[in-house]
Amino acid sequence: MQSEYIEHEIKVLNIDIEQVKAKLEQLGAKKVYDDERKFTVLDNEKGDYLKQDKLIRITEEGNIKVSIHIHNSKPEIKEAIKYKASRMKEQLDFFSAIGLKAIAKASAHRISYELGNIDFDIDDFYKIPPFLEIDTENVENERELLKRLGLENHEVVRMGTEAIFEHYGLNYFKEYKV
Repeated sequence: MQSEYIEHEIKVLNIDIEQVKAKLEQLGAKKVYDDERKFTVLDNEKGDYLKQDKLIRITEEGNIKVSIHIHNSKPEIKEAIKYKASRMKEQLDFFSAIGLKAIAKASAHRISYELGNIDFDIDDFYKIPPFLEIDTENVENERELLKRLGLENHEVVRMGTEAIFEHYGLNYFKEYKV
């Protein structure tokens, strides 16, 4: 049985990483990850999946996660189907066999915290300012949380990483083209 995961996230743009880390730790959040993440985006020769607003991605973050994001450019309705895999090469070989190839490869430093049932991810890509991703599925009052973090005056968006690059006048797929 297939289960879709609908993401409920907000992104707080242009943050000061050290200030956010200090505030999260002051609030009692537990650091659960601090390392590089690598992303490989796949599509066929014609770019059909991106044209259909679908993003197929393999993420290396301590483990290998494969995901397809449906309605990728529309966070309010975006769905994701995800699974964990054991080996990157096997996944790339599998996708190659069905006509998909890497079209973009990126990496970013991520620091993740958990506070109760709320997940916080600080992402630092080159060429754009760092941002904080908050899983809002478990947040009752976003405004109050942002105030507690000292981020109430920051720009808050509901968009994926690719759209954040566009927000700064950059094309994610051109910046990280293979």
